[in-house]
Amino acid sequence: MKDVKKYVYAAAGVILLGIIVFIGFISFQINGNKILKNTYVNSISIGNMTREEAKDVLNKKYDIKQIYISYSDKLWKINSKDIDLKYSLDETINEALSINREDSMIDNIKKTIKANFGAKNNIELKIDYNKEKLIKCVKDISKDINIDMEDAKLDINNSKVEVLSGHKGQEVDVNKSVENIISQLKKGNKKEDLAVKVTNQNVKKEDIQHIDTLLASYSTKFDSSVAGRTTNIRLAASRTSDKLLMPGETFSYNENTLMRTVSNGYKNAPVIVQGVVQEGVGGGVCQVSSTLYNTVLYSGLEIVELKNHSIPSTYVAKGRDATVTDGGIDFVFKNNLKQPIYLKNYVSGNRVICQIYGSKSDKQNVDILTNIDGVSQAPIKRVDDPTLPKGKEKQLEKARNAYTVSTYRVYKNSNGEVLKKEKVYTSYYPKKQGVIAVGTMEVKTPEQKPVRPEKPNQQEQKPVQPEALTPPPEQNPNPDTPSVS
Repeated sequence: MKDVKKYVYAAAGVILLGIIVFIGFISFQINGNKILKNTYVNSISIGNMTREEAKDVLNKKYDIKQIYISYSDKLWKINSKDIDLKYSLDETINEALSINREDSMIDNIKKTIKANFGAKNNIELKIDYNKEKLIKCVKDISKDINIDMEDAKLDINNSKVEVLSGHKGQEVDVNKSVENIISQLKKGNKKEDLAVKVTNQNVKKEDIQHIDTLLASYSTKFDSSVAGRTTNIRLAASRTSDKLLMPGETFSYNENTLMRTVSNGYKNAPVIVQGVVQEGVGGGVCQVSSTLYNTVLYSGLEIVELKNHSIPSTYVAKGRDATVTDGGIDFVFKNNLKQPIYLKNYVSGNRVICQIYGSKSDKQNVDILTNIDGVSQAPIKRVDDPTLPKGKEKQLEKARNAYTVSTYRVYKNSNGEVLKKEKVYTSYYPKKQGVIAVGTMEVKTPEQKPVRPEKPNQQEQKPVQPEALTPPPEQNPNPDTPSVS
């Protein structure tokens, strides 16, 4: 029994001694001047090294004079001094030394024990650099890389169509690139690829390669001397031009021309508002929509939304106009053909021209017919005008008759034989009452004075005067006047 106790005491003593030794060993690692075992800076082991030993090792490994930036097959160099770049080894080593020294005693002991049993501690290199200078360097490099995306488009010359491929766009993501460069430097790497954002084409060559012919063209005249209206027509034509519609897609005139406001570039010009012509921003855009409407009709495209003006237009026949308003009436059509179509609108002199290109396989022989279904005479209102002489009349407001007009699209074969006739739309132009002023002012006739009859014209005879007698010298002919001698 005594022997058993003896062995127990001996074992306990050994265990206690081991614990004491272990605690002492751990305590030595925590309070000593060496970095914790199994500590790495990236792939370089600096465990069990003093500050000086670790710095010497890191200095030999990490010497940075240049960094390399790459994209595709291109390579650029940035000198360290250009961005004030250097490794902060002292700060790196301080972090390594603090691994099992910065927390509570229990946590520090846990970390030390784990490290002694093989757990690794990895830290990144600390670096100093001028971020603004690095950003500037990346921006300078990006000038060699950035390319604006360009959609495939048609080059049309004298109705000859050529497809231009265009290309994808690419742009360096400067902030992301800087972030990646610094991340790699902290890992000890001196080379990094730029982060580049690629913008895919909205229209590719294969999308429009079947567009090879002019489906339809229509033009209308305008008065180019009216500056505001001319500007609006040019702007609307430009904003609705070079548009591609794939089969099944629709085109909204309002969405493409934007709100008719001064901030969107539109000018003041005559517009029709509730049947009255007045000045307003955007006057003239309806001429472009009406011209495009006729081109759409001749192309055989489907009309989705349409509304005629309240007053017949001067630039197209009745039943051939399409009005639009901001946030309200729109002109919308759909590509119901098998192949894509391409809109080309422009101004030449005093004409706005709208063209639609497509595939020869979709070209159709179309005629447009209109029929005036009804005419309603406008009433005339007569109002008395006391300032106008009685019996006189003056037109104050011109009357306008009402018209109901049907528009038809006729499809014919190559021989001119009618294949199909469809009613496209019925336009109604409301009447407008005329006003005539009728004079009521009485006009007084001035009184005429009686006129004396004129005597016959007789030659005037002078009376014969008798010869004067010379008085005798001693007499005074005028006794009241003294005589003058």
